[in-house]
Amino acid sequence: MKELFNKYYNFIVIFLVVLILVAVFDKALALGLIVLAFLMLITFFVLSKLGLRDKTLTRLLIIALIIHLGAVLFIYYFDFQPFGGGAGGYKTCHLIATKIAENFKQGNFSFQRVPYYERGSHPYRYYSLIIGVLYTITMPEMIIGQIFQVWLAVLFVLLTYLIVKEIGGSNKQAFLIGLIVSFYPSYLFYGSLLLKDALVASLALSGLLFCLKLIKKFSWKNFIIFYLILASLFNFRFYIGYALLFTFIFCYLFVFNLNFRKKIIYAIIIIPLLGFLPEILLNQGFFGINVFSSSFNEESISFYQEKAYNPPVQTYPENTDSGITDSSISATSTPSISLFGYESTWKREKVSFRESPFKFLVNYLKYFSYILFGPFPWQMKSPVHFFALLETIPWYILFLFIIKGIYQSIRNRNKLVLPLIVFSLLVLGAITIFINNFGIITRIRIPAFAVLLTLIPLGFKKIRKD
Repeated sequence: MKELFNKYYNFIVIFLVVLILVAVFDKALALGLIVLAFLMLITFFVLSKLGLRDKTLTRLLIIALIIHLGAVLFIYYFDFQPFGGGAGGYKTCHLIATKIAENFKQGNFSFQRVPYYERGSHPYRYYSLIIGVLYTITMPEMIIGQIFQVWLAVLFVLLTYLIVKEIGGSNKQAFLIGLIVSFYPSYLFYGSLLLKDALVASLALSGLLFCLKLIKKFSWKNFIIFYLILASLFNFRFYIGYALLFTFIFCYLFVFNLNFRKKIIYAIIIIPLLGFLPEILLNQGFFGINVFSSSFNEESISFYQEKAYNPPVQTYPENTDSGITDSSISATSTPSISLFGYESTWKREKVSFRESPFKFLVNYLKYFSYILFGPFPWQMKSPVHFFALLETIPWYILFLFIIKGIYQSIRNRNKLVLPLIVFSLLVLGAITIFINNFGIITRIRIPAFAVLLTLIPLGFKKIRKD
């Protein structure tokens, strides 16, 4: 310990001096930096114990830390909100978390009078609890929650690095993909807000990482870890959880390195465990049969396409800090700021599969191209939407390398790419069926795009020899 202290003495002194100076101007920011430093120390300690830490990975994580911390500070202090006009789920999450922290600090560990908790399920129910606990330990300031997001971003980059390594990539390849993911525009923006997307993406990638490990060599230890990750993912975004669940089932049937006898014996235990998970957590039936029967019909699909993600353009007040009551939240309907995000939609042509199956399939292939490559310039209805070109133009170039990686993997019969491809197709396919709002799409497709990016190195034989 003494040697470690001496080695990093100068860094520790500089950090403490900077922390004191920051605390003079912004106590909340100083607390957030302390939390971030603590989480990073734990991360590097765990990596060292697992034998995963090396200079290449350390450099990558530090770069990711600097990039995402810079993004958080810029967005927070300059109030950079070009799409939502300063309103959105991140403020709701902050309100809920603040009330939870207030209750906990008073010794009240119930959720009485916590907005939305008394009304049943809410999209930010569990994520706001995590932030509420963080606020209880520190103080209820949004910047602290956003700095926590920086750590989640570092984990996200770490997981992409490990996935590239798991499928046969080199340290150099993993570093380059991690660097690309660090600059992923949608993640850089949404991951810097108090939104659960950063956590969902990290859970999805960690689940896929353990799925890859199980394909290589099945162990009950890794399956239990995968199972816990899957359970967590269901609680935060259940449809991404289903994508991971069915990816695992597909791989278990067709990819796992198990002889037929073991596969049958293990299935007797695994199938019930996985099948009852949606019922236990969400009351959605065995393998989610209830939610699928209620969602995959013409009426439900029309509702999601036309209403659920396409509400009338609303306006919200700039100041939402006046209180943490139900009335203050409902008051956010007061006109003030337009929500550009809800204008970023396209109209779907109503075609029945029974009446015109060919046209129906052609339309959905077209919609799938919107999800995979959009938004296109002609679909942008406001000048601020052209920010999306910072993501789509590089994506078109990177996608060519993704195709090359997939092609080389097929030629080399690299079965480890199958779970990554299947997961991405399931996520993008679900979005294609239900959502036509680009503001929502660019958030939900983050884990699918990140997973596809990990396939790029497989197309470069020369680099793989390094």
